Amino acid sequence: MDHASIDELIDGLADELEPVRPRRVARGSLWVVAGWVAGAAALLGLTGARHDLSGGAMMPPLPMLSFWLIVALGLAAAWSALRMGLPGVGRDYSGWRWAGLAALALPVTALLIGFGDTHAAMEAARPENGLRCMIEGALSGLGVGAALFFWLKGGAPTSPERAGWVIGLAAGAAGATIVALHCASNDMIHIALWHGLAVALSGLAGRLVLAPLLRW
Repeated sequence: MDHASIDELIDGLADELEPVRPRRVARGSLWVVAGWVAGAAALLGLTGARHDLSGGAMMPPLPMLSFWLIVALGLAAAWSALRMGLPGVGRDYSGWRWAGLAALALPVTALLIGFGDTHAAMEAARPENGLRCMIEGALSGLGVGAALFFWLKGGAPTSPERAGWVIGLAAGAAGATIVALHCASNDMIHIALWHGLAVALSGLAGRLVLAPLLRW
């Protein structure tokens, strides 16, 4: 094949190609922020903020600490998911794991408190005292989950299973932070159990439901 034939072949292959808009993490981040804000606006608009926040006060120290730990997990998981949607080899997506390990301080603290007051622990574990928080947390994070799913759907991640986990954890953590702005409970057992379940179950749902949909 001579040089002219090679040029004609290349031109023929490239004739129908169109430029692709580059994927930028900043754009995906805006989707995530929009999903987070939409979830917060929906829940707080329907149910209102917790009484201390609505009165201009601050959360007590332990609930505030738990809030920021879950925020850190949500941000780290969302960032990892956004990076999974970019082309590249050898990227490190493990940052969310360190935030997850830090967030484990919540159930450990709740466990220690429960050992000291088993009656309070049993009351906090009653479904009527926390099931609604778990459901509201899972639902409030759907906007973040949808934003990350469509971002990764267009990016074809190399590990759909890991991507599903991370999307679910980011969505669950976002929802748990939103619920914390509404839920009036300052009980660490309640927060670790019911708010934490929203994160864990969202992560599991992402792995089971979203991972197959992200396959090439």
